[in-house]
Amino acid sequence: MTRLTKEPSAINSLPELLATARDMEMEAVAGYEALREHMRRSGKPELVAVFERLAAEEREHLASVDQWSTEVGVPRSATGGQSDELFDDEGMNLTDPDLLSAYRAFSVAVRNEERAFLFWTYVSAHAPTSDIAKAAERMAREELGHVSTLRRERRAAFHMRKKSDARQTVPIRELERRLEIHLKALAKHQPTRSNQLLAFAQQGLERAAMAGDQTIQIERSPTQPDLQATALAELLLDHHLGQAELSRDEPTRDLAQQFAGQLVETLAALRRRPAG
Repeated sequence: MTRLTKEPSAINSLPELLATARDMEMEAVAGYEALREHMRRSGKPELVAVFERLAAEEREHLASVDQWSTEVGVPRSATGGQSDELFDDEGMNLTDPDLLSAYRAFSVAVRNEERAFLFWTYVSAHAPTSDIAKAAERMAREELGHVSTLRRERRAAFHMRKKSDARQTVPIRELERRLEIHLKALAKHQPTRSNQLLAFAQQGLERAAMAGDQTIQIERSPTQPDLQATALAELLLDHHLGQAELSRDEPTRDLAQQFAGQLVETLAALRRRPAG
C-alpha cells in the first residue's frame, strides 16, 4: 500500500531538507543490504543480485544528494530525523525466500519510491518559503525518475516470469476515461473520500482530453475481465513515465511528469482502504 503513514513535519531550511534526503537514502541502502545478506544466507543467489542492484541504485541516489549538499555547503553529518517509516521492506526479511521473486522485490522497491515521491510532494506543498518548495519539488522529480526506472525493471521481471502473445492496442484517452468512470463509481460508495476521488476523476478526464492519438499495448487474454481502477492507474502511470523519458522538449516532458505525479497520488488513494 503506497501511502504515508503520517504527515511529515515542516522542513524549514535547505540543510534540514538535504539531511532528511540523506537519511532516507541511507535507510534504503541499509534495508536492501540487509535483504541481500538474508538472501545470501538463504542460498538464493538470484535474489542476492536483485537486492544488490537495488542497494546500488540507492547508493547512486545518496551520492547525488551528497553532491548537492557539497555544492551548498551542508555537512554530511547533519540529520533530518524525518525518514522514519518511509522505507518498508513489507516483511520480505521474514518471508520464506522460496516465496520471493525478483518481481516481488521490484514491486516493493517501486512502492518505496512512490512513498518518497509523496513525501516530497507534501513537503513542497507545505514549505514555508519558495526556496524550500523548489528544493522539495526537485527531490520529488528525482524520486519520480526512480519510480520510472524501477517500474521498468519490474515489468522486465514480470515478462521473464510470464509471457503472453495476447496483445491489444488501446487509446490512452479510452483508458483515462475508463479510470474516470471507475473513480466516480467508487466516490458514490465511499462518501468520506468522495471529494478526493472525484478530483482524481476530473484529472483523468482532463488527461483524456489532452491524450490525442497516443496508444498503449496491453497484454490481456480474451477471457480476462475489464481492468479495474488500480490496474488502469498502473498502466497509465507507466505510459506517462515513459512519455517523460522519451520526450525531447521540456514542456511535453513537464506535462508528462505532472500527469505521472497525479497518478502516483491516485494510486496511493486507491490502495488505501476506506475508513469503516
